[in-house]
Amino acid sequence: MDANLDKTNFALTLLVLLLVSVPLVLDPEGGAELVLQTYGFVASQFGWLYAMAGVAAIIVLAWLAFGRFGRLRLGLEGESPEYSTYSWVAMLFCAGVGAGLMYWSAIEWAYYYESPPFAAEPRSVEAAKWASSYGIFHWGLTAWAFYCLPTLAIAYPFYARRVPVLKYSLGCHYWLEGREESLPARAMDLLFMVAMIGGAGSSLGFSTPLIAALVSRLTGIEAGFGLEAGVVLLCVVIFASSVYLGLERGIKRLSDINMFVALLLLAFVFIAGPSLFIVKTSLNGIGTVIQNYVAMSFWTDPFTDSGFFEDWTVFYWAWWIAYGPFVGMFVTRISRGRTIRQVIGGMLLYGTLGGALFYMVLGNFSMSLQLSGELDVVSVMAATDGNQAIVASFDQLPLAGMAIAMFCFVSIVFSATTYDSASYILASSATHRLHPSEDPPRWHRSFWAVALAILPLSLMYIGGIRVAQTSVLVASLPILITGVLSTVALIKTLQRDNPRQPVKVGGITE
Repeated sequence: MDANLDKTNFALTLLVLLLVSVPLVLDPEGGAELVLQTYGFVASQFGWLYAMAGVAAIIVLAWLAFGRFGRLRLGLEGESPEYSTYSWVAMLFCAGVGAGLMYWSAIEWAYYYESPPFAAEPRSVEAAKWASSYGIFHWGLTAWAFYCLPTLAIAYPFYARRVPVLKYSLGCHYWLEGREESLPARAMDLLFMVAMIGGAGSSLGFSTPLIAALVSRLTGIEAGFGLEAGVVLLCVVIFASSVYLGLERGIKRLSDINMFVALLLLAFVFIAGPSLFIVKTSLNGIGTVIQNYVAMSFWTDPFTDSGFFEDWTVFYWAWWIAYGPFVGMFVTRISRGRTIRQVIGGMLLYGTLGGALFYMVLGNFSMSLQLSGELDVVSVMAATDGNQAIVASFDQLPLAGMAIAMFCFVSIVFSATTYDSASYILASSATHRLHPSEDPPRWHRSFWAVALAILPLSLMYIGGIRVAQTSVLVASLPILITGVLSTVALIKTLQRDNPRQPVKVGGITE
């Protein structure tokens, strides 16, 4: 056994994985009911807190980016970025969104079209307006702000203060300095593990049924648990191989390839589909988000109580918050040499534009079929599920088989890149000391790549994947609280390390 292995964190992570998986298998109905009730309570009672957290995150990041701390470099003074901008963006995007983006960007509009926000009439022109824009909002600026804050909170002490650990508790280094393995630090890391494992199940929960439906369409194999298990095992093989090879030869290359194929897919759908409709609807959607961003950010639906705010905005904000520590730790590892301003600008700009691009092309293409009468996507979804509705939409394209194959490939690799990043971070979190140029041992990374498949497989076997999707949201509330603490710690550390220089006016120091 590696002497650098943090046996406590290793054991705790494995224990959490088993504690989440085993009870749900033994008592799926009871476990599901408890999780759903807990989420209902959190969403109804604390939904407003999530809305305020999103606004606060953007304000803090704007202050950091445009203030005097924005020029500070994560690394040695004058050190150039370790990865090119393309590779950096590809890796952070593949880790941050996963295959969930492929599912939701293609079908989320249908939910909003049927049950629109702001008391709009279902299936109306107003409903279509919100349907083409709300996904861009949910996967846009606020989402990446939730990712960016923990990135900076962890990255600054890791690079600037040279603290040789890569764990979630590093974000509170201001208070935990010299006590990196104390009980409060262990508690923070445990919260991260719970959220990380729940997020892992959630990610495959969205992607696996979609990939299975795509494979079924291409091969004729009947969709079911057997096919879904095969998809999970395929993803395990891909991301286990990738994480074994490491960042440079594995994760980086896989992310680079996937981003190229994803952009190729979007270009094909745009050219082969209703290009003019996509352009006009996309511009209208962007304008709607810009015009209503403040209202959408603060809207808590107090008068109609339709459930839209709790079911969607709180769902997404909680998901981003729960996933934030994982993304933050991974982006920390790939951001050496970049300034704080570059990290903020890159994550918020490229992340928002990337998510918007998928929604504008895939979502508006599918919506065009509904509005033109070529395919009643909403009815297909109601009769089957969102996965079959996506397949039916792509079947309307010329060279449909090729397009579905590309969609399937991107979804598989998105799942793999999310999981190999997660495996890398879990291995890092269970390592005592890790310098910026070091990686966790290969056996350690590969172990978590395989272990992470336990939860989604067990959940899909009992048909309770919705529980995994919801459990990650329940774990987000303590992560939100620790996120506030790490943000305050970041600001205090920056102020302590970079005091204001006295200003001389007429030879007099003020």
